[in-house]
Amino acid sequence: MIFCGPQPKSAMPKMIDAADVGLAILRATPTHRTVYPNKVFDYMACARPVVLAIDGVARRLVCDEASAGVFVEPGDGSALARTVLDLSRQPQRCAEMGERGRAWVVKNVSRKVLAQRYVDVLESLLRAR
Repeated sequence: MIFCGPQPKSAMPKMIDAADVGLAILRATPTHRTVYPNKVFDYMACARPVVLAIDGVARRLVCDEASAGVFVEPGDGSALARTVLDLSRQPQRCAEMGERGRAWVVKNVSRKVLAQRYVDVLESLLRAR
């Protein structure tokens, strides 16, 4: 296993492409319960499973709604290590989670889908006038 430190945004496509899983880790704070880190969507769009140490809305999206990752308690380094090691031994499970994540992104937050939602809102506002 190789863990890379912070990388420039321009390097992320190659980094994610070379990765087996994506890690999304934040401290357990009330604010972090309400955020969706961009990296989560990047991992899912690239069909990579997510190891998520973020509770709250991100957990509900990744683990419950999209079934695209595994949750570990924020701050539990041992559980994080065990989870990464377990997933390294389950390539088929990783592939399945990655594909579910990609499908969720395409269905719910692709540019085409978001653009259509925007158009729908604008049209509804025009009709309301």
